[in-house]
Amino acid sequence: MKLIDHVLHIRSLIQQAIDNRFSRLGLEGAEEKELPENTSTGSREKRNRLEAIIATHKQALGNDYAEARKETINECTFTLFNRLAALKVMEDRELFPEVIRRRVEHGNLSYAHKQWLEEHTDERNAERMGLKHFLEDKFQELSENYKIPLYSPDYAYAMLPTADELFEIITAFNEIEQDADCGADIWKGDDILGWLYENFNTVEKLELKDSGDKTEYDKVSLQSQVYTPQWVVKFLVDNTLGKMYLEMYPESNFIYDEDGKVKYLIANAPTSQMRHPKKLEEIKLIDPACGSGNFLIYAFSLFYDLYLNQIDQYDADYLRRDIPKLIVENNLYGVDLDERAVQLTQIALFIKAMQLKGRRGVMPAYTHVVSTHFELPEYSKVKDAFISGSDWNEAQQKTIHSIWEDLRAAYKFGSLIRVEEQLDALLPVDSSDMFANQWKADMFDFKHQMITTLRNQVHQWTGEGSNEYSLAKANDAITFLDILSTKFDVAVANPPYTDSADFGTELKEFVGANYSKPLKFNSNLYACFIKRCCELAGDDGKVGMIHPMTFMYIKTFEDVRKYMLNHTHINLFVEYGPDSTNMFNDSGGFASAPSFYVLGKNKDVLSKDSLFISLDQYTRTPQEKYKKQYCLEALNDIVANSQNKHVYQLPQSKLKGIKSYPFIYWISDEFREKFGEKLLDDVVDIKQGIATSNNNRFLRYWWEIIGSNQSYYPYSKGGEYAKWAGNLWIYINWEEKNVEYIKVKGRLQNRNYYFREGITYSGSGSKGTSFRIFPKDCLFDVGGSCIFLTDIYSNRYYLLAFFNSKICFYIAECLNPTVNTQVGDLQRVPFIIPSKGIEELVSALSEQNISIKHYIDSCFILDKNFKSSPIGYTKDINSEVFSFYVSSNGYLSISLLNEAIINGKIFDVYELSTHDRQMVLDKEGLPVGDYSVSSQAKEAYKEWLSINTKFSASQEVLEHIDSLEINEEQPHIDDFESLYQNNNGWEKFCIKHKMNPIEVWYQFKNAGILPPQRTQVLAFELITDVIRSVLAKDDDGVIPLTERMGEEQLAGRIEQELVERGYNSAQISQIIQLLGTPLDKYLQDKFFKQLSDHLNLFMYLPKTPFIWHLTSGPHHAIELYISIYKWSRDTLFRIKSVYIANRETALNDRLSGVDISTANGKLEAAELKEQLKELKAFAEKIDELLASGYDPKLDDGVGKNIAPLQKAGLLSYEVLNAGQLKKYLNADW
Repeated sequence: MKLIDHVLHIRSLIQQAIDNRFSRLGLEGAEEKELPENTSTGSREKRNRLEAIIATHKQALGNDYAEARKETINECTFTLFNRLAALKVMEDRELFPEVIRRRVEHGNLSYAHKQWLEEHTDERNAERMGLKHFLEDKFQELSENYKIPLYSPDYAYAMLPTADELFEIITAFNEIEQDADCGADIWKGDDILGWLYENFNTVEKLELKDSGDKTEYDKVSLQSQVYTPQWVVKFLVDNTLGKMYLEMYPESNFIYDEDGKVKYLIANAPTSQMRHPKKLEEIKLIDPACGSGNFLIYAFSLFYDLYLNQIDQYDADYLRRDIPKLIVENNLYGVDLDERAVQLTQIALFIKAMQLKGRRGVMPAYTHVVSTHFELPEYSKVKDAFISGSDWNEAQQKTIHSIWEDLRAAYKFGSLIRVEEQLDALLPVDSSDMFANQWKADMFDFKHQMITTLRNQVHQWTGEGSNEYSLAKANDAITFLDILSTKFDVAVANPPYTDSADFGTELKEFVGANYSKPLKFNSNLYACFIKRCCELAGDDGKVGMIHPMTFMYIKTFEDVRKYMLNHTHINLFVEYGPDSTNMFNDSGGFASAPSFYVLGKNKDVLSKDSLFISLDQYTRTPQEKYKKQYCLEALNDIVANSQNKHVYQLPQSKLKGIKSYPFIYWISDEFREKFGEKLLDDVVDIKQGIATSNNNRFLRYWWEIIGSNQSYYPYSKGGEYAKWAGNLWIYINWEEKNVEYIKVKGRLQNRNYYFREGITYSGSGSKGTSFRIFPKDCLFDVGGSCIFLTDIYSNRYYLLAFFNSKICFYIAECLNPTVNTQVGDLQRVPFIIPSKGIEELVSALSEQNISIKHYIDSCFILDKNFKSSPIGYTKDINSEVFSFYVSSNGYLSISLLNEAIINGKIFDVYELSTHDRQMVLDKEGLPVGDYSVSSQAKEAYKEWLSINTKFSASQEVLEHIDSLEINEEQPHIDDFESLYQNNNGWEKFCIKHKMNPIEVWYQFKNAGILPPQRTQVLAFELITDVIRSVLAKDDDGVIPLTERMGEEQLAGRIEQELVERGYNSAQISQIIQLLGTPLDKYLQDKFFKQLSDHLNLFMYLPKTPFIWHLTSGPHHAIELYISIYKWSRDTLFRIKSVYIANRETALNDRLSGVDISTANGKLEAAELKEQLKELKAFAEKIDELLASGYDPKLDDGVGKNIAPLQKAGLLSYEVLNAGQLKKYLNADW
């Protein structure tokens, strides 16, 4: 079993046990019940304590007893889990005799339990040998001797179940180290408690994910809670806290271990003193989103070494045994919304202190790690205490009110609450004002009075009839207030990273009010924490953070970058990049694209170079798993002052040279200068399109609306990766009432660009961005944004070629390396107007590529210009198909050769140096048309080009072919079966093999292999076209699959149609063979599913088959194919009155003629009776549909029209998923 499985099992055991205890105390699931009169005093006291906690939770949960009870049980569950887990950790480190682990030699008891029984002999006959009382005593001992609050009998959520339940829970804990998947040493790691915590929360995480709800403040920790791997924690703490110490004590030797080996890798370690030394106990480090305390636990270890260094090297007056107490009480601070996480951090720090203090050392009395899960009274109740006797002006009084309200919201927003900053905002901006110094002095007095009054009010609130739980929470409030009014030397964090689009209402309002002015930090929660960490760090403090790298490039984070570059110094920055196997492969989770870095706030170092470590180039490559190794090697080389190919060094001011300050640190100065010239935003208009607000209502595929009388226009909505042309499958209903609806409910932006020709693109997808020609008289979506020509530059074909070039892809990826290219990214791409000669050549090649793409698309049924299948009838079918592949692959090869020439010419336009050109190609790959070829392939392809009349190769292409390097040692391709399989198209296949398309074409032609998946699709599309024609010719568009229905079955009519088209019987047999299944069985079992899936082109739009397969069920009493173009309420009546009636008569006639005296006759009769029963049920479903008012209209679309049939169980395949079905059944249009 994996650790997570053990944790969830233990959680369920504890949760059930605690629930049982609540019920025994009368706190049942639905209501509270009176306790019996003979209930013990201890049980009554426990009941009273729990009632008080439940009452507190009820206030926060809308007076919901059941939810408050559930919340309290969850906290009691986690507390017992933590208590026992911490014991496992402590006993594994031999901090005291084993309490939990049982051993055979002790009679299957723990050593401590066995010893305890010798002192408490009367407990031997108690339940499980007094296990419950034994643990109570041990918890009391930990509370009194080691001052660990979690084990105090007064701890709010302290509760123990029965001895039998405890025995089972402890057994489950002990099974963890016995499991080979977990390992015997699992309890030894500093981070084990953190891992347990992350796994413990899996239940709530899955519930949140499945709910699809927006992320409100109380769900932030679940939505983006990720445990930071130890090596990243070490990287950041060493280079913030460790670096700061070296700036005070540059000659310190703490970086070495006892053997003289480097223990702490610190980049750019100073050689002379850079800051005034301060007492070590005065250095403060905070993690404002501390979670389970990984940063604080590691910082404890580093602080410990620093204290030892002060003793050993600087004769400081510290005692080794006092160091743990000094660290916990003076150096480490943490805040988190999550009460459980804070509990875990506190216990981890106490364990660390126990480990290091020695026998004579003193345990810390408290920590500065606090949960903001507390509440304060309304301002009206404390206002007089603030105002009376003061001479505070209106602005100051308003600030006090605002701060109090923010403190009251601390349980929602944690360390993002800002007290100091609101007070500082009252200071004068103009320091030259003659009254400025006096004003500052007055403000200092006001600030001091304000903080003092705040503390007094919070403290006073704690005494007003509070229970133990609320008293503890009030103490947290005081600690939190102290933290907010402190400036720290170091701030480190792995903050939550919820995107603003996922914010709940309250979170969105708070972030907007506090983190959007004057600079915008409100695009993501982690951006707020960047600002907050920088605020918490003092004027010369340091910040170390890890979070997604999106802020480095995306336009919406421009202000974040501006702030970093103008107000901090980037000391060290790691662009780790996307990692499909999870960055933290040793620790799971965090499947994001992270960066981590160290910032300095000391303005004296702003002029120094910044160091960047780039690892993004290994994403989705075999080297991806070595990223951690490469990162640490780079750091090691930086420390050793050695060269490393992953390290870039530059003044951070250079990052300002590109509009919106993207962190493009790796390009040459010459390349960077290109961004100072014309940008695409200066020469073309790049615009987002329509947001309909209801795509299901207004968008249709072109095949859904054949024959409609309403007004529709082609609609660009992005779609799959497709260069040059294509993807215009969608049409938008542009009836006036619909336009008005969208105007109100959606967005009709950039209307003056509607119906204009231009270029459109798909901006998302793992294969990258792809650009296509956009014809006039079309409309476009937000997801199908478009580029429009201007008077400054108006050559559409050259622009399209530029957009599809390697250099454009490279620059766009530099500006935004995520999988979603935004309009703002393209606007920032530098554009150089070409010479006339290059423009004409590139335009011609671009135009030919468009024509080739149009032709290839028209060979397939998805395209509106599809006329007939490429499977002809002049020779045997396999030869027809193979001839199509040879010619179409040949045309696609022309296109790829054109692209190679285009790329070369655009490189020339940009005048890139050899180094920069190679840098682009290293990232984007060499155009496949530039790879070498064999002489045989070259001559064969040139010969084919000479007889190809559809698309003539230009003189430039012929010259390019002649210029290619000849290499007779070409690899042999042996996987042509995979060609066109799973989107493995011609270009991708060439890229995969790193071979010129000419060579691939030549080997394909000689191999004579038909790629099976694409070949089956060609046969399927031919049959689809035939069925569409047969249904179109049919009077009512309904054709049966079953026999004796009064008309010929579909299979026979398909064969007849194929004969009419010119195919002979042998060719028809070959076509059916390519389908992979006999025609009758294929039509009954596979066709409808394949058609539906084949027409699934957009993730969030439904499948829209234009041919439907109605079935009565597994006995196939009736099977009908229908055409959506003739589908109506009248057709449904006809199915009932004609097709069902005919089938019923046929079945009854057959039943009456069956000889039931034979075994076969009995079986047939039984099946016929089942069919009649199934037919009756089918007829009843039709009746119910008609009675419901079902009246399909073509313009309502397949989704809405097919949903009632799917709900009734009339389809052979479920076309809509559950969410779509629900939406369409409830559609109000």
